[in-house]
Amino acid sequence: MHIAEFLQANGYKASQVRHGSAWYHSPFRQENQPSFKVHINRNVWFDFGTGEGGNIVSFFMKLYQVDRPRALELIKDYAEIHAPLPPVKSSEESSSIKIYRIVKLGNPALVQYLQSRKVSLFFSAMFLHEVYYMVHYNRFFALGFKNDHGGYELRNAIYESSSSPKWITTIPNPDTSKVNVFEGFMDFLSWCTHYNQLPRVHTIVLNSLSFLPRIEFILSSAKEVNLFLDNDPTGRKATEKIISSCTNVKDWAPVIYPRHKDFNEFLMNKEPSKETT
Repeated sequence: MHIAEFLQANGYKASQVRHGSAWYHSPFRQENQPSFKVHINRNVWFDFGTGEGGNIVSFFMKLYQVDRPRALELIKDYAEIHAPLPPVKSSEESSSIKIYRIVKLGNPALVQYLQSRKVSLFFSAMFLHEVYYMVHYNRFFALGFKNDHGGYELRNAIYESSSSPKWITTIPNPDTSKVNVFEGFMDFLSWCTHYNQLPRVHTIVLNSLSFLPRIEFILSSAKEVNLFLDNDPTGRKATEKIISSCTNVKDWAPVIYPRHKDFNEFLMNKEPSKETT
């Protein structure tokens, strides 16, 4: 059992994830600043408020105020109650991610995560689901954004992954003469939130810049291409490539979010903007 998975399942949201560690408000007491750290890969915890730390056993001992034998019993009981369901066979058997349940968005932990990213729950519910999946029989759940080939981009406060097959996501519109291009779904939802509407033109969410060559024929035939890619070196390089190979390209990054990495970071900082597409 992973400490971060247990915390997420019990409503504790990571305030920050950096350098392989997730920070939480301590589950042991009320506090204003997060002081509880979980090292993701090592599955150990440390409470800077008390100077205590350890593994999942010591975590249960501290949380439930029990001795080691009783903590082991509680861990066993919890694991049995939350035992994963058998995975549904995937067409991509080589994938380590096995999805076993998909439901409508409503999990409080995922809703809280969306609220922390400042995206509209109204628009999020149109495009996102709760996806429950396993990785090597460890159980997780995340927001799921479906692509055109049936795979999902998976996001929660701790993890960022995707199921096979990975592909682009198209939000179709009768007006295909204009095309909006987003790098990820959080930026697409940020656009919808910022303008309080759905795009009125054909929209593509790449889900990975590696798919950019796969849509060049669409962009080259469009009369207008609106780019909302990241303001990092990779995103800028991709933008320059599209501008050099296509006509009528509008790069919105320096217009809307020139001082931020992407559209979502801009939204989270509540930068005003009047531009529209």
